[in-house]
Amino acid sequence: MSAKRPQKPTKKPAVPWYRQPMVLGITVGGVVIIGLIVLTVVLSRPGESFQVTRPVGSDFLPEMGDPNAPVTVYEYADFQCPACGYFARQYKPTIERDYIQTGKVRLIFRNFAFLGQESLWAAEAAYCAAEQGGFWAYHDKLFANQRGENRGAFSKTNLVRFARELGLKVEDFQICLDSGRYRQKIQDELREGQERGVNSTPSFLVNGQLIRGVDYLGLREAIERNLR
Repeated sequence: MSAKRPQKPTKKPAVPWYRQPMVLGITVGGVVIIGLIVLTVVLSRPGESFQVTRPVGSDFLPEMGDPNAPVTVYEYADFQCPACGYFARQYKPTIERDYIQTGKVRLIFRNFAFLGQESLWAAEAAYCAAEQGGFWAYHDKLFANQRGENRGAFSKTNLVRFARELGLKVEDFQICLDSGRYRQKIQDELREGQERGVNSTPSFLVNGQLIRGVDYLGLREAIERNLR
């Protein structure tokens, strides 16, 4: 009677790397961390926290940069203005990098909402976002979503959607937008700009000198002149 041959141990099928618990956990965790980093970079702007909800006063200035910077630039813009959108997307990042982040320029944004109802709504919405520390993120969102003048791009429905996409407290934002609490402030800014000689957008005051239009070279030269 022949002895039985020992049976080879059954080899379990290999588990694909993406189904292994440890690897899967690390992969998912990495994706979550990267997503949070990207979200933070997209939403964060100087002075914004997205934590506090309170009305901003009549003296509130949406600004970037060192309050003691040698050059102060006032930007007068309408959120529906195509040239303003072009400036915000093409040139403002360069000004931020070269002048604002280096402590040379303090930039103050002023509404010059003159192109119709949606301009007014958009300006009000930006101040409602400012109540939650999100003015500049909302500012960028508006300029990224221009679709012509008074064609529905800045309807109240869309303005609320932008707030939701930015992670703002939508209920508080909606109450603010419906209240019209910033209408007078925006009208006052329009009148202020007119008194300073602004009659088109974008327009800039560089230490009091008026620069009209998307004249980046003129704006840069005015800044440099005041830095000498």
